[in-house]
Amino acid sequence: MTDMTAPPPYDRVLDERGKVCPIPVITLARMTNALPDARLLLLADDVAAESDVPAWCGLRGRVLEWVGDAPDGRGRAYLVVPSAGGSASADPSSAR
Repeated sequence: MTDMTAPPPYDRVLDERGKVCPIPVITLARMTNALPDARLLLLADDVAAESDVPAWCGLRGRVLEWVGDAPDGRGRAYLVVPSAGGSASADPSSAR
């Protein structure tokens, strides 16, 4: 699901534009290990991220809260947040 508005609040930006699969997801994994409670905004322009990020969230118990255009219009933005209560969803349409 795409949202044309600005992303919800986030703690850190991970700018992985210009990098191809699997580097953006590896960076995301490293940052979630280092900052487990952080709301991370991943910027990526690799088309594989469209399927890789939701799949990774589902496997790792994270929530893909929002997907949209990067704030500067270059690539896509994925807001990945910790799951609440241990239940994760890779579907941004199920976000509150």
